[in-house]
Amino acid sequence: MANSKPTADSTKAKRASTGKATAVKPMKAAAPAISVPPKMVPKPPATETNVVPRIKGPTLKIKDLVARVASTTGAKKKTVKEIVEATLTALGDGLTKGEDLNLPGIGRVRIARAAEKDGASMLTLKLRRGTHRKKDAKEPLAEEEDDG
Repeated sequence: MANSKPTADSTKAKRASTGKATAVKPMKAAAPAISVPPKMVPKPPATETNVVPRIKGPTLKIKDLVARVASTTGAKKKTVKEIVEATLTALGDGLTKGEDLNLPGIGRVRIARAAEKDGASMLTLKLRRGTHRKKDAKEPLAEEEDDG
C-alpha cells in the first residue's frame, strides 16, 4: 500500500472537489540577513510629548542650599542651617511613611516604587511640576479685622 498520510496535493484536490473554500495565509516577510549593532540602528523620531533628555548638572549640596536661603532671607547661616536640616528631616520622614508631598516651588512628589536594598530604603519618586505663580506682595494673606 502507498503512503497512508495524505499529501498536500491530494488534500487540495479533495477540498476542491468538495467545494470548501480555504483561506490563504499571507507570507511573512523574510528577516534581514545582516545583523546591525544596536548603536548603528537609528532611533525613531521623538513624538510630540516634549520629552527632554536628562542632562547631568551640578549637585546642590546642603552647604549651597543654606547659603542661598541665607542670602535670600538675610538671616544668619547658623540659624538657616538648623531650619533647613529640620525641614529636610521632616521631608525625609514623610517620604519614609509613604506620604506624598505637595510643596509650592517644587511641585507634587509621590512615591512610584519603594524597595529595601543592602539595609537602605530606595525610593523612586515622581515629580510633577507646574507653573510657579508667585503671590503678589501687596495682597495680604488674611483680611484685617477690627478689634473693638
